[in-house]
Amino acid sequence: MLAKDYSQLQEEIIKSDILIVATGAQNPTIDKYLIQNKKPLLILDLSIPKNVDDNVTELPMVSLVHLDHLSQMTDETLENRKQFIPVAESIIAEIKADFEAWLENRKFAPTIKALKEKLQVFASAEVDSQRKKINEFNEAQAELISANIVQKITNHFAHHLKDDSLSSDDSIKLIKKVFQLDSKKYV
Repeated sequence: MLAKDYSQLQEEIIKSDILIVATGAQNPTIDKYLIQNKKPLLILDLSIPKNVDDNVTELPMVSLVHLDHLSQMTDETLENRKQFIPVAESIIAEIKADFEAWLENRKFAPTIKALKEKLQVFASAEVDSQRKKINEFNEAQAELISANIVQKITNHFAHHLKDDSLSSDDSIKLIKKVFQLDSKKYV
C-alpha cells in the first residue's frame, strides 16, 4: 500500500482492489462519480465523520464498510463467540482433569522403576545362583520366567498404588522401606 497524490486518486482507485479512506475531512472525499472500476472494489471508511458517500453502494462492483459497521461486526462476533465460552471451559476442565490424573499417576513412576530394577537384581542373582547348581541349566527359559515374574509383581504394585481407596503416599513409603529403594534417580 502506497500513499499517492490526491490528483491521481481516480487512476489509483481504478488499479485498486481495496480502498482505505482515513481522512479528517468534514465532507465526503469519495463518491460514486470518482469510481470508474470495472472490477470489485472494497472500500473501508475509517474516517469520523464518514468520508465516503453512501452513494458508492449504488455501484454494482463496490462494497462499502464504514468504521461503524466494523464496530458492529466486532460486537456481533464477540457476542457469537461468547456462546462458545461454556464449551471451551468444559474442554479446559476436562483436559485439566486428565493432566492432573496423569500427574498424580506420574508420582508413582520413580518408585515403580526403582522397584522393578531391584526385583531384576534379585532375579539375576537367583538365575546366577541356579546356573551354578543345576546341570544343563536352561538360562533362556529362566530369564524369561524371571522377567515375567518381575513384570507381574511390578504391575501388581502399580495397580495397588493407583487404587483410590488407599493412601498412595503411605503405600509408596512402605514399598520404599520394605525394598530399600532410592527412587530419586528416576525423577
